[in-house]
Amino acid sequence: MKKGFNMKYGIIFTSALIIEICSTFYIRFTAEANTMGMVFFAFIGPFLALPFAGYMVESKFWNERIRMAFALALGYALGALVVNTIKI
Repeated sequence: MKKGFNMKYGIIFTSALIIEICSTFYIRFTAEANTMGMVFFAFIGPFLALPFAGYMVESKFWNERIRMAFALALGYALGALVVNTIKI
């Protein structure tokens, strides 16, 4: 039980990290008027959210939702740091 419990937050964290990086690609392709890149990242965006969307919907307690939000926040923050460091 404990292993699955921790895995859920790892999946949420990783999903947020990938979404943040891909959203930067989307913004870049939009700014460059690259239609194919923009459409691709606009299309895959909702699918990138699937790993944590199910967890958010099925959680019944606020303390669990707050832990999930914390995992999301860390993933988004690390994604922003990665993008800023690498200058994607």
